[in-house]
Amino acid sequence: MQKDRAKHNILPLSKFGLMQITRQRVRPAMDVNVEETCPTCHGTGKIRSSILFTDQLESKIDRLVNKIGIRKFYLHVHPYVAAYINKGVISLKIQWQMKYGLGVHVIPSQKLAFLQYEFYDSDKQFIDMQEELDG
Repeated sequence: MQKDRAKHNILPLSKFGLMQITRQRVRPAMDVNVEETCPTCHGTGKIRSSILFTDQLESKIDRLVNKIGIRKFYLHVHPYVAAYINKGVISLKIQWQMKYGLGVHVIPSQKLAFLQYEFYDSDKQFIDMQEELDG
């Protein structure tokens, strides 16, 4: 271990006679996987990480409010996602309302897949935000 440039720590023997050696991580992990097993097909496909999903939603909301100019809209999402957005004292929904105005409404919809969403304007007309899916 003398040639190893990473710091290490050798702990005393445990009551089971095991010696623990810890080693400092030298390089950050570069192969971080951001895909999850699809809950709909139970593993035959891959979806983007749900952590990134709320960031994607917020960028769409920002585009709706600041670029397109729609101030009042309804965001239809899967009930689990709606529960996640509405949870907490300062939920994502409240954060979005403070940032983009009180026209943000989150509606749970059983017909949508887990990470699927739809936007509707105040007249309940569908707003197609899928054309800039990767934008």
